[in-house]
Amino acid sequence: MIATKIDEFIQLFQEFANSYPNTTQGITHTAAYAQQRQIGYRNFSAIIKASDSGEDVTDSVLLKLLPHNNILNNKQRGAWIHIAPAVKEDIKEWFENEGWMNKNDWKEVSLGILNFIRRCNKNPEELSAACREFTQLADSKGLQTEVITPILNALQPDNFLLITENSRKVINYFANTSYNSKLIYYPAVNTTGYELIEKLSEHMHQSGVPALRDDDLFDMFAHWLVTIKKYKFSNQYSSNNKLKNNNSDFNNIELQTEYTLSECAEETGINEGELESWIRSIHRKKQAIIYGSPGTGKTFIAEKIAKLLISGSDGFSELVQFHPAYTYEDFIQGIRPQSEGEKLTYPLIPGCFIKFCHQAETREGICTFIIDEINRANIPQVFGELMYLLEYRDKKIPLAAGNTFRIPENVRIIGTMNTADRSISQFDYALRRRFSFIELRPNYDILRKIYGDIDFPIDRLIDILQKINQAINDKNYEIGISFFITENLADDIKDIWCMEIEPYLEEYFFNQPDTVDEFRWNKLQL
Repeated sequence: MIATKIDEFIQLFQEFANSYPNTTQGITHTAAYAQQRQIGYRNFSAIIKASDSGEDVTDSVLLKLLPHNNILNNKQRGAWIHIAPAVKEDIKEWFENEGWMNKNDWKEVSLGILNFIRRCNKNPEELSAACREFTQLADSKGLQTEVITPILNALQPDNFLLITENSRKVINYFANTSYNSKLIYYPAVNTTGYELIEKLSEHMHQSGVPALRDDDLFDMFAHWLVTIKKYKFSNQYSSNNKLKNNNSDFNNIELQTEYTLSECAEETGINEGELESWIRSIHRKKQAIIYGSPGTGKTFIAEKIAKLLISGSDGFSELVQFHPAYTYEDFIQGIRPQSEGEKLTYPLIPGCFIKFCHQAETREGICTFIIDEINRANIPQVFGELMYLLEYRDKKIPLAAGNTFRIPENVRIIGTMNTADRSISQFDYALRRRFSFIELRPNYDILRKIYGDIDFPIDRLIDILQKINQAINDKNYEIGISFFITENLADDIKDIWCMEIEPYLEEYFFNQPDTVDEFRWNKLQL
């Protein structure tokens, strides 16, 4: 959060402390947090007991686990009255009138709600997966964050933040984010909200404020700011003065184009059975390294596999290339000096992988992060705490510079590695066992497929390449086929050979000039 917004928050919070908590409404508001949690916990315990004994709990789930507003009809029906009442009328009539629900489906939907709450309460680290799976249910359209997550906050306030329309708006403003109300985004706004509140905590501890949890105090402040003060969030610009998207990116996510296994096999020249094996391995380990000698098409194939992984979903892929100067601060997070007017500030800036993971939390589909030339950086230094999180995807740990982080379950990491630069044996074992390794060797059949129908002696070229690789006699340094995939190989082949292949051979056979001479252009018959 930039310094100007901290100053803005301090000023606004001071006004809030002086004007709201000690009013009649503020006192009632303060008492409601503990009261609603106690009632919510009792409701949940009773419903679990009834459900486990075989009773039909459809109406109980809808009335007593979802947050209702404080009106006489809801009180008479025994509904759970909540400080953030997302349900303001009979939910069955509401959803059926909107076309979100068929009246015959409520029993199944209620069971889905109950199972979601039970799963999250039992294993809070499964929140992201639970939200993704719940939103895939056919009748979950209207069951968004404000409707279904207040009970999670009542059960475990340390793990599940109470998110209302007001608090989400305030989080988006002060954290420079753009979350909307869809349940799929709850894990991301939950994480962001806790981190923001932790940063603002010291500014909320002042005289005149009630003795509440920091997150409840923030929620009360958000209610006051939006509902009572009706604050105009005029500065809707990020630090680089680009207008925030106001959720448009989230609301208009398009599904990726369908890309089939057979299409991938056709484009890469790798048979479907082998591709299926690679995909299974990537899903099992959740991260893989595609390795091989120069020119084997590692990056090309990594991008095609990523395309296959995200096919037909709302997932996405990104690529970053490592280099010797790449740092932890670039990848995870670090303090970066920034100019704010005449002042120089030092905010904690997320690196590319943190940003990727935050975005991945808002998606249901697989999201693929490609690290090209992964072995060219100091990996243990760049990865830092990631070494632990790669193995324990269900864990969250504190980062060195602050904040906590975990890798979302739907993230897959694919690295590419040129073995001529550094072989796998040079990786420490702790890193190696966290990845599956996919080997690429020169695939001459692809050259035959590409150039078999043109007037070019492709079999002669392949024969020469095979002889060169036999002379090299080390799979880590073999010459791959990518050197020769051009729009007009007949015109380009001499330049490729003289300017790329011969220099490579001269370096590899630096003490065997006769071997290099054997493969000079002027001695080849192409």
